[in-house]
Amino acid sequence: MSCAPTDRLMQTLRVNLPGATDAAIELELFNTMDRFFRRTNAWRFEDQITINTSDLEYGFNIPQGTMVVRELSVSLNGVPVPAASQVNVVTSSLGRIDPSLTFPDGDASYDPISSDIDTSNIFSYAIYKPSFITVTKPADADQAQYPLVATLALTLVPDCLECDCGEWPLEDWMYDTFFEDFTEGTYATMFAMASKPWANRELAILHGKRFRNAMAFRKQEAVRGFAYDVPNWRFPRGW
Repeated sequence: MSCAPTDRLMQTLRVNLPGATDAAIELELFNTMDRFFRRTNAWRFEDQITINTSDLEYGFNIPQGTMVVRELSVSLNGVPVPAASQVNVVTSSLGRIDPSLTFPDGDASYDPISSDIDTSNIFSYAIYKPSFITVTKPADADQAQYPLVATLALTLVPDCLECDCGEWPLEDWMYDTFFEDFTEGTYATMFAMASKPWANRELAILHGKRFRNAMAFRKQEAVRGFAYDVPNWRFPRGW
């Protein structure tokens, strides 16, 4: 007899939530997973997007049953592509306006919509809708030879509630790696429900604190990867 990936989660939750229906537990488990992935960026996906010399908007090729939470990085031919908000900004290596470009009162002494940097050939991007990436100018023939490589943070779409709980499109390793995180978040929500047989204010506070701590840890882990003692510093800009 084969088991669904969520069987261990559901069996563990049922033990400590007497009287709760499977439908209620599944709903709060789903909400916990969604909250977890939105806040931690722990579900990362790399998408290669074929670009051309005419289009400005491209859709993401993400797994069915998922949606984009946010864009983490974009590169073209191994070179990072700046976001549109990073273009036409005049800063020094420390991120401050150079004193020679300011009036005595600190206001900028240059037109804020222009700079001394020629950005006419800069290829940049923006995310105006979760499922699409928009480039600020069409790619030229050389750029169109390579795909845009986008690193995305994903979560589950609400449509997943309509299918069987065991068919949620999480990758298999997530059920084991984030097992305690998912249970802590689900317990926190379920125990906080008023006038329910399983309601317990003290346990709701306890599991809620554990869940928040787990998300803070996973958010940092998502940046470093599953590598121990990776340095979290870098040289100042301009070095």
